[in-house]
Amino acid sequence: MTTMMKAIAVVMFATVAGGVAVAAPPAPAADKTGGLQGDMLGVLGDVEKKILSLEEAVPQNKFDWRPAPGVRSVAEAYLHIAFANYNLTRMATGKTPPADTGLTQDRAKWDTQTTDKAKIKTILEKSFAFAHENIRGLSDADLDKKVEFFGHQMSARAVLLVLLGHDNEHLGQSIAYARANKIVPPWSEGKK
Repeated sequence: MTTMMKAIAVVMFATVAGGVAVAAPPAPAADKTGGLQGDMLGVLGDVEKKILSLEEAVPQNKFDWRPAPGVRSVAEAYLHIAFANYNLTRMATGKTPPADTGLTQDRAKWDTQTTDKAKIKTILEKSFAFAHENIRGLSDADLDKKVEFFGHQMSARAVLLVLLGHDNEHLGQSIAYARANKIVPPWSEGKK
């Protein structure tokens, strides 16, 4: 078995094994905002809490770890989450991220800007705050608006659902990375 195949097998096993031993978490609390926006904010808040707590649990010396050459490192995966939080929220709402984010559309440059744990945590927190603030401000009519999404027209609602899926996808990636490094996600410690 090649080194890359072994690394992928370890990550897949860690994901499956981790999921089997852990009871389902409680459903995320809905935001005080009503309707679909409130539900989206509740799900976003849940994934945010897990991503930030897992980022905190991973030691600094693991932020450059990657399961195989050519695959995102721990730091790159977290920065990629922030990149999508900003860009998908911008696509859905038309709101531009603050200039101080330093957001560039060069994804490779953004994803590799730092491996510093504290800086990455701040970048993640600001990206989630941007998403929360702008989703909270949407009306039902805003959700129905058609927006440009990688050359296609989609509703703003659909783009925000993509954002939630994307964040949860990379939470799963981050869980697998953590477990491959013998780090237990904080919300599942002590549960059997």
